[in-house]
Amino acid sequence: MSQAKLRRKKRSRYEIIHDVLDQCQTGSKKTWVMYRANLSYDLTTGYLNELEKMGLVESKDGLYYITEKGKQLLELLRAWRQKKAELVEVTKKIKEILPEEGKKREKKNGEQPKEGTNQASNLAPQQVPAQAPTQVAPAN
Repeated sequence: MSQAKLRRKKRSRYEIIHDVLDQCQTGSKKTWVMYRANLSYDLTTGYLNELEKMGLVESKDGLYYITEKGKQLLELLRAWRQKKAELVEVTKKIKEILPEEGKKREKKNGEQPKEGTNQASNLAPQQVPAQAPTQVAPAN
């Protein structure tokens, strides 16, 4: 399996907040939030403290509950996640039609082009034509 497929995609801050709020809907201990949101103890404590300060969750008898304001944010984050997933699907379809975009990105990121591609970067250094240096006009 390639290295790229083994890499785990990092979650955004919004995705983590969604997971924490989702877990707090029915009341949840900190350890339950930690396990279900897949966070370390320190991150869980930090997010819960921050969300509590913003009035999105509240702590009662050792359990964390989502507030009305938190429920509103959770619904917005659900809609955001849905739109993001739709955009990922559209992007995949675009890349199927315009495969050159992926090749440009590979070259820009310094990745090796795939075998069988016919690009100038596959040529030996002595075969690449030299370009004349361009002059930059002085800024006023």
